[in-house]
Parts: sequence; C-alpha cells; structure tokens
Amino acid sequence: MIDYLKGIVFKKYGNSLSLLCGPIGFRVLVPVSLLNRVEEGEELSLFTELIIPPEGTPVLYGFLSEEERRLFRELIKVPKVGSKVALSILSHLEPDELKRVIVDGDVELLSQVPGLGKKLSERIVAELRPKLEEEKIKQIPAELYEVLTSLGYKKREINRALKGINLEGLTVNEAVKLALKRLSGSRF
Repeated sequence: MIDYLKGIVFKKYGNSLSLLCGPIGFRVLVPVSLLNRVEEGEELSLFTELIIPPEGTPVLYGFLSEEERRLFRELIKVPKVGSKVALSILSHLEPDELKRVIVDGDVELLSQVPGLGKKLSERIVAELRPKLEEEKIKQIPAELYEVLTSLGYKKREINRALKGINLEGLTVNEAVKLALKRLSGSRF
C-alpha cells in the first residue's frame, strides 16, 4: 500500500497533480485548496490513501496531514458518501473547520459544499458527531481527571461537564476552575 509520497509537483490538473518521485510520476487526486497552494516544480509531501473500486481503476488520494487523511477515511465510511464527495468536502473545509461544523451540527454550512444536499449533510453529522465528540473527551488532560476525581467527581460527570469546552491553552489550574464552575452548577 502507498502510505506517503514525497516528490516534485511535475504537473497540475483540474483536481489532481502528478508527483514525480524519482523516475516515477504518481497521479494523485488532492483537495482543490491544496492544488491552489502548490506550484509546478515545488517539493511536496503527501499522506496518501489508495482506493480500489470494485470496477474501475485504482485512485490515489493525497493530503497534507494525517488528520486530513483520517477525516477522509471517516467520511467515506458514511453511507452514500463516496471518495469524490469526501474530497469535495475537504476541498471546501479545512480539517478543524470541518470538525467544528460536524460537532456543532451546522447542516446549513455543510450542505453548501458541492455534491452535498441537506439529507446527506444531516447523515454525515449524525454519523460523525459522536466520534468527534468522543475524541474531544479523550483530549481532556489526565492531570485534570486526577484532580477532579480526587475531589469526588466521577469520570462520567467530568466528561459531561467538559463536553464541548476547548481546553487548549489553559493551564491545569485554569481548567480545574472552569470544570468546577460547570460541575458545581450541575450539582446544585
């Protein structure tokens, strides 16, 4: 399987590029946002995903980050979302923005992506929101859990209180204060 490519952008096409890796050029479909950022002759590294359809030619997809590739993989697991629709979504929404749109349930914004209607957008939100919310919960620092559980709170209470809160950039003390405000408000 082809997991990663590093080479020179040999040629750009409408929705793909040819990446010259040594003497071999790989045709890689990429998000339009990436295609607009690179120039022919520029060095580029891509995390790739090879899709082999039941009938047809294998297609290689390329992404700038592992996170973008992971989102692509999650999107194509959703019924009725094929690789072309998933690529269209990633062409119009950056990974962090896509995650925010899904967690917030912003079906209106998601349905503005070409190839997506309201029903398919609702399906994507319904399928991926629980997974993305669970990821956010996993990002709660272990130290914060230790402090709050030592104060008598259960893990389930902590997860519920901190659901949807961005803890990035906060010290453990600031996060504890924020958590205690939410936890005490839910207890009384």
